[in-house]
Amino acid sequence: MQKFKTLSANLLLFDLGSRLGSLEGYLYAEEKVDKHYLPNWLINIAAAYGCLAPEVRREIQGEYLALLHKVHNLLHDAYGSDDANTVKIAAMIAQAARTQGELSK
Repeated sequence: MQKFKTLSANLLLFDLGSRLGSLEGYLYAEEKVDKHYLPNWLINIAAAYGCLAPEVRREIQGEYLALLHKVHNLLHDAYGSDDANTVKIAAMIAQAARTQGELSK
């Protein structure tokens, strides 16, 4: 988390986009992803998103949630609904949806 707080706003946004996009790409292409990397990958995505300024989160909220849903569906299809990573991404979606409500106030 500390790493993300030291990045400029532009680098933080780039980092988040590249992490989330590469995860979606790996899962979509059904390439072999070593499952032990997935928890930290998800944690880093959530941490980077959480460090964005509220106005940036507000602006990208819809796209962020759409990508989280895609990743959730891919993880669900690959590993099932009881897999820890599928559960984690579902929690990330719920958190982002709660945040969306707070940001729109």
